[in-house]
Amino acid sequence: MSTGGTRVVVCCVIAVLCLQNQRAWSADKFPADSPGDQQTDKRILGDRFSFDAGLKFWVAKWQPGGVLSNGTTQVNLSRTSDTTAMMGPSLTGSVRVRDDEWFNSVSVNFTWLQAGGFDFSPIAVSNGIPVDQTSATRRDYSIVAALSVWRGFGFFAGYYNMQQRHSSTQPSPFPPHDTVWISGPLVGFFGSGTVAGPLKAYGNLAIGFYDEKSNTSGTVQTTAKAVQGYSAEFGLSLDGPSLRTGLGAIGSAVMMGFRTQIINVNLGQLSNNDTTWGPTFQVVARF
Repeated sequence: MSTGGTRVVVCCVIAVLCLQNQRAWSADKFPADSPGDQQTDKRILGDRFSFDAGLKFWVAKWQPGGVLSNGTTQVNLSRTSDTTAMMGPSLTGSVRVRDDEWFNSVSVNFTWLQAGGFDFSPIAVSNGIPVDQTSATRRDYSIVAALSVWRGFGFFAGYYNMQQRHSSTQPSPFPPHDTVWISGPLVGFFGSGTVAGPLKAYGNLAIGFYDEKSNTSGTVQTTAKAVQGYSAEFGLSLDGPSLRTGLGAIGSAVMMGFRTQIINVNLGQLSNNDTTWGPTFQVVARF
């Protein structure tokens, strides 16, 4: 939000981004314990190239950091949303460049997550009636490139962009409508390995460096620079059956994990942490 209202800022790094984690990157195709193994069924794109099309869900709770201001005094304000599912596509293209444990693959991932609305707890109750009703919609997208350095471990770097629109029934001190954008580069590392057979474990950590902009009164203003955001995701990936076609096999997988992210925004002399957390689910078709 803005200094005149609750600031809602989130780092989704995927990718926060998203990231990045969508398929434990290339490690799903190149298991950590046997990087030279080939798939039993030849994929449509062959042995060197692959494309994953996934649908991802993040069933999240959100506790935005914010500021309540009456024009002269500012206090930190924090409240928690209901549980809301963000969902959208996660697309990954991979190239296997070497039949070796070292520097064996590169990947590019694009993830788009969107939620129709988060409803937040009221800031206060008067005579048993909430003094405000605040909700927000949110859209995150990220594009990330990854390099597998050794077996299923490597690094990634990319770009993250978030847009959030919120509305409140309380005209003061909150603006009735507000839009916040946060965007910038991110970097991180990932790892994965085979647990047993088709079951794999994956994880990733990321840090982002973002600028924040807001639009409260019809004018877009930069409200924060060099905002740091952190994210982590860990989970399990289970390879499923393959569908054989005349062009080759289409593989499948399901992924289940947990993701959390924190972004820090300094508003004047105040420091705020916006936190989002919850389980993730994804279904994937592999070509």
